[in-house]
Amino acid sequence: MQQFQRFEFKYIITPTEATIIRNMLLKFGMQHDPAASKENHTYTVNSLYFDTPRVEDYADKAGGFLERKKVRIRIYTPKLTRETPQIWLEKKEKYEMLISKRRTPLTYDSYNALVSGSYLSAIKGKDEFYDLVRESMRPHIEVRYLREPLIWPQQSNLRITFDAQIEAAKNSDLRLTRLFQKVLPGKVVMEVKFLGALPYWYHKILKEFNLERTAFSKYGRSVETIYKYHPIPR
Repeated sequence: MQQFQRFEFKYIITPTEATIIRNMLLKFGMQHDPAASKENHTYTVNSLYFDTPRVEDYADKAGGFLERKKVRIRIYTPKLTRETPQIWLEKKEKYEMLISKRRTPLTYDSYNALVSGSYLSAIKGKDEFYDLVRESMRPHIEVRYLREPLIWPQQSNLRITFDAQIEAAKNSDLRLTRLFQKVLPGKVVMEVKFLGALPYWYHKILKEFNLERTAFSKYGRSVETIYKYHPIPR
């Protein structure tokens, strides 16, 4: 089991702004994450989200509740195969801007058990994921995008990512081919993930580009895109 705790600030920007800000960050000393592709410094993030029959996790987000969660299976390839190197079951909990994330690796067989509804065999001994059983959660939305991550060698817990080409599909299995719909066309989501003080140049960038923090949720917007839901009034 891996555990993370950090703050996350999100900003919706244009592709042009993303290019300029990324170049500024590199000048300030940030570096491309070596885990990304050497050619374009990106990788695919692909998540299969679970929710209750009444999509209560989405409702908590749309309702603006301070405390909420998401449960998902995540891979870093466009599609799952038996050769996919990493399959993760994740639970992400949020209280205001503080994020707590726990994740555990899945084998291909345990993944198959989960999407087939055999939860107990897949999460045995992992109490953090018993919500899947207690709340009768089922996979229903796939969200994928291209991520460009930057790290700062001087502060290991600071990471800035640029997420583009966000798309979603109604799906219950990452092995299936689905028709995707664009979720945030023509925009990029910049996420600042940190624990501790932010460097001086971060505030300089915010001021120069007049950036305003947003509570944007890829999962929440994807549900609204796929199902055409109207957000619950805040």
